[in-house]
Amino acid sequence: MERFTLSGNAYFDSLAQPVLLAADGVIQYQNKAMTELERSCGLGAAPGQPLPENLAALGQEAVTRLELAGVSYQVRTHASEAGVLYTFQEVRADGLGKYEALRLCGQMRSSLGETLVALQQLYDGMVETEQLKLEGQFNPLLKQYSRILRMVSSTELLVQSEEDLRNGWNPAPLSLSSLANRLHRELGPLTRQFDCEAEGNLVVWADEKLLRQALLNLVLNGLQAGGRVEMKLHRAGEQALIVVTTVGGQPMEAQAFSRLGGGEEAADSFRPGGLHFGMELCWKVFRLHNGTLAVTNGEAGVQVTGRIPLFRTEEHPTAQSTPDYLEYDGGIPDVLVELSDYLPEEWYSVSEFLD
Repeated sequence: MERFTLSGNAYFDSLAQPVLLAADGVIQYQNKAMTELERSCGLGAAPGQPLPENLAALGQEAVTRLELAGVSYQVRTHASEAGVLYTFQEVRADGLGKYEALRLCGQMRSSLGETLVALQQLYDGMVETEQLKLEGQFNPLLKQYSRILRMVSSTELLVQSEEDLRNGWNPAPLSLSSLANRLHRELGPLTRQFDCEAEGNLVVWADEKLLRQALLNLVLNGLQAGGRVEMKLHRAGEQALIVVTTVGGQPMEAQAFSRLGGGEEAADSFRPGGLHFGMELCWKVFRLHNGTLAVTNGEAGVQVTGRIPLFRTEEHPTAQSTPDYLEYDGGIPDVLVELSDYLPEEWYSVSEFLD
């Protein structure tokens, strides 16, 4: 590798990340960000002065955490010919940032894809009698594959701001009547605990994939509550009204209901061990569509009422309606992905998806 000389002042002065250089235990240089950090926390670092004790104790290739003025910093050292370079990186209290989370989700999707390819190769390498004999052992794997896909998809949606989603969404005139009919056809074979009916000529300006994801989350919540789920869509003035009712299920406990929508303290109150953010996802999707979502808790069960403005032709005169097709996520129908916490393993038939 070729060597080159880099002036610290030319590079580090403009960095927002605090940096200092020390030689023989004495500070030789610090950038402007480090000077500002020193002013705010009184670390005791200044050019020409000995290194503060908590920094001097570090080795030449080390990493540690320091609390300075109530802020957590990761401090990393690196040895060079000029001395030891100390870099300070603020550690966010909320953990992973948006871009780190999206990158992680992308890597998980890639790994999941490779996993499905490996399962396909394993299945194809078997003779038919082996495939039939082991099908019951493949089904749980495909169900867990679907559950992880749901976690990844939900995380991708939740970590993005509504502005981010608007920059990447794909809205078009969407017939809620047709969407209701498709959900009825797709979920009917999976469970008898779901019914859906819609008034005709209900058209909204929406991203079908996102809206389907939210509606399937609401259906899942109701099914997990142990009741029959009824979805009704009809007109209410200039809005489309979407009402999802759990009939005969268990109402939410008062404490759980009080936490609903409470950000970090919110929990999936319909079922312990769930994803813990199903309703947060639904609220976000409805807000994205300039709509609202309200949850009512009663003795007969839980009712969720969503409102989305009806589509006005003059606002988007050249837009086309989305086609009538089944959505897929990672090679699996989205209904099986979104309901993977509820459906039995038999619906994740290896012969259906890998044959």
